[in-house]
Amino acid sequence: MNIFNKKPEDEKYVGAMRRGMSATIDVWIVLFIRIITMQIMGDLWLNQALINFLQEFNQKFGTETVKDTPEHLQFIIHHSIFIQAIIFYFITIMVGALYHAYLNSSMWEGTIGKRLMKIKITKENDMKITFKRGLLHYFLSLMPFVFLIYLLSFQIRNDFTFYQALISSEINIFLGILFVMWVQIHVFTKKRTTAYDMICNTNMVKGKTDYKWPWSKN
Repeated sequence: MNIFNKKPEDEKYVGAMRRGMSATIDVWIVLFIRIITMQIMGDLWLNQALINFLQEFNQKFGTETVKDTPEHLQFIIHHSIFIQAIIFYFITIMVGALYHAYLNSSMWEGTIGKRLMKIKITKENDMKITFKRGLLHYFLSLMPFVFLIYLLSFQIRNDFTFYQALISSEINIFLGILFVMWVQIHVFTKKRTTAYDMICNTNMVKGKTDYKWPWSKN
């Protein structure tokens, strides 16, 4: 018996390199869509709202330079620009979420990047995932980036090196271990599933559907 012989089911699931290449393609596609979306939102309302805010800020404080002071922060929080900025960034984030959730739950069963790399995302029973499951999968996949942003802000705030920030507290060490497991656990799983694949009960399998468009009918 040759232990190096791969079983047919072993060939079914997609490894990290192939997933990474498809993700890189999707990152650039989503980035392009986000830039267009931000440009449109800026032209429609945010640019003018920002001009109005700076004019009002200048009238109150005699400067357009916002500083990290209680007075300036209070003014921003209670100004309409604060809510408008939240809406702006929320829509920007949702562009990526809708892109992934819609295409992954479509007849393609994958994003453009996945389709180019011949990858499908399916449930454990090989059925197409739902839009809600696609949203959950996307947001869970962002958790490592949330941790990195937190750690970088912690590093800057305390004037630490990245390593010092990581080992500076038990919480950071725990989150660091959780981060490694979150992104690397697929190395130890039979179906090469990540932590968020397990939570969403999904698999990345080789192949692509025969449908020409994601909105094609059965």
